Amino acid sequence: MIPKILVVDNNDSITLLLSLTLKTEGCDVETAADGMEAFQKFQLNEPEVLVTDLVMPEMDGQELCRRVRKISGVPILIITGDLGGHNDADTQRHLGANGYLTMPFDLEVFAAQVKSLLTNWRESQSRPQSLDDEAESISS
Repeated sequence: MIPKILVVDNNDSITLLLSLTLKTEGCDVETAADGMEAFQKFQLNEPEVLVTDLVMPEMDGQELCRRVRKISGVPILIITGDLGGHNDADTQRHLGANGYLTMPFDLEVFAAQVKSLLTNWRESQSRPQSLDDEAESISS
C-alpha cells in the first residue's frame, strides 16, 4: 500500500523539496500552504503521516497539531526553524507530535524519520487495541 503523507509549509520551496524527497521514497504526497488548508485536506483524506511547520499564516502548526490530535492519532512530524523559545522535547510533547526536526536538516534523516513514523503507525494499527480485542480475536 502506498503511504499517504500530508506536508504543510507556507514556503513553497521547502514544500516542494520535502514532497519530492518523499515521492522518491514511494509516497503519495499532498501539500498545503497553511494549517487551515491542511486541516481541511486532513479531514477529507486522512494521511498516514502529517509533516508540518509551526510558523504559518491563517492557522499555525501548533493549532493544526491540536486539532488533528482531537480527531486522530496519526503520527505528526514537526519541521521548523523557529523554536519559539521552547526546546524540541517540550514542544513535541506539548503538541502531541511524534517527531521534531529543526531546519536545516538532512533530507535522508527526514525521509528516515517519516518512514519510521509510518512503520510504527502501521504496526500499531495492526495490533489489537486492548485485551478485550485480543480475547475476542482469539475466541473467533
